Order: sequence, then structure tokens, then C-alpha cells
Amino acid sequence: MKNRVIKYILSAVLLSTSLVSCNLDTAPTDAIVDTEVFKTTAGNDKVLIGTWGYLMETYYTYANPGFGSFLRASDAMANDVVVNTRYGFRTHYEFNALYSRGGTNTHSWNLTYRTINNANNVIAKVFDSEGTVVDKQRIKGQALALRGFMYLHLASTYSFAVDVDPNAKVAPIYLEPSTANTQGRPDATVRELFNQSIKDLEEAYSLIPQTYVRNAKYKIDREVVLGLLSRATLYARDWEKARKYSDELLRMNGYLMSEAEYKSGFNDINNKEWIWGHPQSPDQSNASYQFNYLDVTSPESSYYSFNADPYFKELFDDSDYRKGMIYWAPDPANTTPKNDEIAYLRYAKFKFKTGQIADIVLMRTSEIYLINAEAKAHLGDGDALNKLNALKAARGAKEVVGLSGQPLLDAIWIERRKELFGEGFGVVDIIRNQQKVVRKNYPQTQKVKFEYEELTGTGEIKKTTVYLLPQGHRILKFPDQSDFTPNSKYYLFRKPEVEEIENPNKF
Repeated sequence: MKNRVIKYILSAVLLSTSLVSCNLDTAPTDAIVDTEVFKTTAGNDKVLIGTWGYLMETYYTYANPGFGSFLRASDAMANDVVVNTRYGFRTHYEFNALYSRGGTNTHSWNLTYRTINNANNVIAKVFDSEGTVVDKQRIKGQALALRGFMYLHLASTYSFAVDVDPNAKVAPIYLEPSTANTQGRPDATVRELFNQSIKDLEEAYSLIPQTYVRNAKYKIDREVVLGLLSRATLYARDWEKARKYSDELLRMNGYLMSEAEYKSGFNDINNKEWIWGHPQSPDQSNASYQFNYLDVTSPESSYYSFNADPYFKELFDDSDYRKGMIYWAPDPANTTPKNDEIAYLRYAKFKFKTGQIADIVLMRTSEIYLINAEAKAHLGDGDALNKLNALKAARGAKEVVGLSGQPLLDAIWIERRKELFGEGFGVVDIIRNQQKVVRKNYPQTQKVKFEYEELTGTGEIKKTTVYLLPQGHRILKFPDQSDFTPNSKYYLFRKPEVEEIENPNKF
């Protein structure tokens, strides 16, 4: 039984460093444990690059391309995304996918622990390798940050908020490379998982040199580590540290993108507001498949799944340019819709690049402004309002005045929903704030007007007006027909059954 329990860890030793960039070695690396690869810093670096590619590019099914699929699942289960009736994350939207154990659950668990094991190999071996001390420190720091990122994923998606029950058993912690003789570890508590994540990230920050300049934005530098520390300490409800780390990051980089940049498609890692992201190229583009769900306005997209709730649009001020990006339309491939066909509220935030590839955003400066505002609001720091208004002003929204306490927190949480739509924070925020999913029926009694043009046989342009049925949320209860509530089992990822049943040390 022991060997079955750790199978999801050990298979991590088979990987490829095929992440494509102009400066990356793309030769394959297989069977990394106890081979030549760990004898040099360059080899350890190659393991990290391959591990990252594995984490972001590995399919379970077409609905699950890498770590981004867990971000998509989070939004599909929350308030503001209306998933269509046909494709992609429909079972997550219905709260059937995660509670049923399979699919995304298995994919998440396997990717997480295989990534942790590869990071553990680098952490344990890089200082015995040939290379400069500076490179060894940087590589170990990046491996620690990657491990901390994975423990943050476990703490924030497999458990309720830390203040519900800090001693709730969640998932095991492994700090050493696993072998065939490794015993399954007992489950750590949610507090222990957060503590481990923060410890790893703080050590990573002390190791990665200030002089390190990354040559690709998927690589972890000090800005990324500060961003992850800001996120982890906020989720762990350590407001002082969340303020400290987000203040430090915003002193380094406070850039907020322009309206033109915001409307350009959220597909380009070169956007100056992106702190961290995953690049795509014609040679490596598995993760781009997610845009078939996110891109709901381009004919090149396939599924048009992640539409907006009509009530979500009402959260935006008329002056906010994001509101103008949300509109009623039929499927983009339906060029000649008929009366009474379905229209969804399309948010033109995500768009494929030419060639149906798109980079994946993982962290933006906007999130850090919102983390900073939220931490300061909890601490009664008046700068919270300034940070919130700085982001609102950048988006053309009305600034707010006179807010403090819970009304200010509510405004910050609404701004997170508006700004971070589709980026993977939906259910994570609901869990950590002990909120409930809020979905309301949208009546189809008032049809929406849609106009389109088509070319007639005589070469003239004909304008046609049709009236379509607006589609809002369809799923308004949990699968057992109970009402949405805070702290519901349906929000959480579940560990694979083999781990839950067969690990003799699980408690």
C-alpha cells in the first residue's frame, strides 16, 4: 500500500525541460534522481525549468491543462462566471467536479506533489553541485519558492479558512526527496501548511540575490516571491506581514496598465503589470487551450465558456472602461443568429493571439494593490482607501470616500471580483473570507437586442436586428439542492481516494 500512496510523488522524476524560450535549453531530461543532472548548477536549473513546464503544461483531460485548470475551476464555482451549457468546466460550475474526487482533484494532487518532490531534490542537492555560490543560492531560493507556492495551493483550496479551524487536517508535508522507501506522511493542519508555505517563501527571499535579473517572466525573482508572500500572509490572516510584503513590492513596482493595455487581451507576458506569468509559443502551447474557455468573443475560440453574470456588470460604474467590455452577444461563431436564440453576457477581457496561443497570467500588480488595501483595512490603516482608489482611478471608476471597517473591506472584495475576473481567485476568496456563493436568477422576459451585418448576393451590406434570450446563472443550488452556504464541502478540492484510504499515517 505504501508504494501506491507515494506513486504520485515518485513519477515526478520523469520530466522534460521543453519550456520554449529564446534562451532555454530544450533538450530532454529524464529519470532525474541519482543521475548526472544534479552535479552542476546548470543541471539543477534545468530540473527547475522542466518542473515548471510540467506543472503548467501537463494535461489530465482537455479540460485540465496544467496548473491553470485549477484557476479556471475556482472561477467556474464562484459568483461571476456563467459557464455555458456545453463545454468546459460545466461540472465545476454545477459543483459536481471536485466533490466527486476524480478529474481535477487527481490532477491537482499529482501535479502538486510531483512538483514538490522535484523542488525537494533541488533543495537537497544544489549546494553539493559544481557552480558559483551565487547560482546555488538563487536556484535553491527558486526551488523553495516553488515548493511554497504548492503548499499555498494546498492550504487555500483543500481546506476552509484558517480561522475556521486552524487544526483541521488537510494534506501531508514533504521536505525531503521521496524514494521507494518513503513512508506516507501524516496530514498536516491548515495552519502548518500556511506556516510551511510562508517559511519557504521567506527563506527564498533571503537567498535570491538582489542583483538577479531573470531572462524570462516565468522564472521566480524577488518580486514574485514578495507577491507570493503578500498573497500567502493575507490568506493566513497575518495582516502585518501582508502589509509589510505588499508595501515592499509596491515600492519596487507599482505600475498599473493603461486602458489600451487592459483591452489588448490579457494574453501577453510582456505586459508591464504582469509580475509573473507562463509564456506560450507555437512549440509549447498546451496551456493556451484554456483560452478556449476564457475567450468568449473571438471566432477562433472553441467553447466561449466563461461568460459574465448580468448582475456582475451592475457592479461597475458607467465611467469604468471595464464595463464597456461586457456586452450581450450570441456565440461568436454564430454569424447569423435568429430571434429567441441564446445570448450570453460576453466579457472581452481574454483574447487569443494570432495562431491560437496566449500567455497565462499568474500575478499582477493590481492584485498587490488589493492585498495591500485589504491588509491595511484590517489594521485600521488609512492608506487602505488610497490603494483602493489608486486602482479604481486607473480603471476609470469613481473613487470612494469615507469608508472604513467592514464597508471598506466589502468594497475591496468587490473590486477584487471586478479586477481579477477569470484569473483564478473566485472560490479561493469565498473560502478564505467565509462567504457563500451568490447567484441569482436572471429573467428572460426582457429580450436583448442584437444587430449584425451580412453581405447579400448583390454585394450590398444588409443590417439585421434580432432579439435574443439573455442567459444568466442556471445553477442556483448545490447538487443536493441545498442553498449555497459559507464553508461548504462543495467548495473544496478533495485528496485522491488512494491517499485518503491507504496512507497508514494520514492522521
